[in-house]
Amino acid sequence: MIFKNVGWSLGNDCPLHCKQCYSKIVRNKGKNLNKTIINRVISQLLIINAQTVNLGGNEPIYTNGLNPKKSLLPYILKKLNENHLKVGITTAGPTLIQLKKLFPGSIQYINDVDISLDSPIKQEHDDNRGCNGVFDMAIETIKICKEHHIPHSIIMCGMSWNFNEKNLNKMIDLCKKTHSNFRINPLKPTESTHKQLVLSPEQFFEGLKIILKRCELIDLSDPAWACSVNHKEVAGCPCGRNSFRIHSITPEGKLPVSPCVYVHDFKYGDLLTQPIESIINSSRFQAFSFRRNHIKAISECKNCSYLNICQGGCAARAYLHNFIFNNKRTRSLLLPDPYCYKNYLNKSQTTAKTSRTENNLVHMGYLCTGIFKVIK
Repeated sequence: MIFKNVGWSLGNDCPLHCKQCYSKIVRNKGKNLNKTIINRVISQLLIINAQTVNLGGNEPIYTNGLNPKKSLLPYILKKLNENHLKVGITTAGPTLIQLKKLFPGSIQYINDVDISLDSPIKQEHDDNRGCNGVFDMAIETIKICKEHHIPHSIIMCGMSWNFNEKNLNKMIDLCKKTHSNFRINPLKPTESTHKQLVLSPEQFFEGLKIILKRCELIDLSDPAWACSVNHKEVAGCPCGRNSFRIHSITPEGKLPVSPCVYVHDFKYGDLLTQPIESIINSSRFQAFSFRRNHIKAISECKNCSYLNICQGGCAARAYLHNFIFNNKRTRSLLLPDPYCYKNYLNKSQTTAKTSRTENNLVHMGYLCTGIFKVIK
């Protein structure tokens, strides 16, 4: 296994109350980061020759509580840069705004930024984030990226209420106006309140068709989507194989690691006391490898002509849909992706053009996602 892409949740605090948040259920206050912890994490990433680090999970500026003046994010950015690790930031806006205000010299260390927007309509977005003014912060963050010539994407969590033709076209219009790439993360349900937000399979595939009418592919790592456009550069879910997630520090002062940011049941160990090799070779990580190596044990996958691309689809989606909708918790990942392309083959075939203008984004090959360049 070669882990090129690493996600790192820096803190347990966030001023927003996003309805689709995947990490709030595992963020528990009690301990803060310090420079010794940060140096330890970076030294472990160098051992496995990691190439990129995405800082997200909460608002990354809030490493040590909600006072941004106490943030260790500037130190983290500088140390990652000194060690030649490419850094991306995912933010709803506050992180880059506070960096510009308090630590402007740190912005130079950021490779690219993903700005979270749930809707192109200001009030819809603010309502979903549980805080007024968040839409304006996102737009301000885009302006900061443009001022500093930082590649940036608008990242939309695909949900049942926003992943439709009207919203998608308005969001693409906004991307075009702001010279932003467009990234989609289809919602993974990490808690029962997410049930009503989950995309139907029809929405999942039809939404991609709408996007591809106006966009080219920069990267498409969601294996189910890749099947629908016959994108042969994809070979299954990247989680636990090319990427993993370092979780925020626990109240006991541990840093657990997970093969996938969404599947909290598989987080394991303590990066501060255990060698990283022992963690990525643990049974929790091996479960993801076992799924790929025994994918034909899933009846839906046996003899499938798309197996080389899909390899069973998104492991997290398979696990979480079974857990949330069927109330079945299991350590086995031998479960089919609920968005299995075979079931929608005749309805959802489409074509995609690949853009080669961007090849330097941190989220390329990390998570089951899609990154697009607006062309019209």
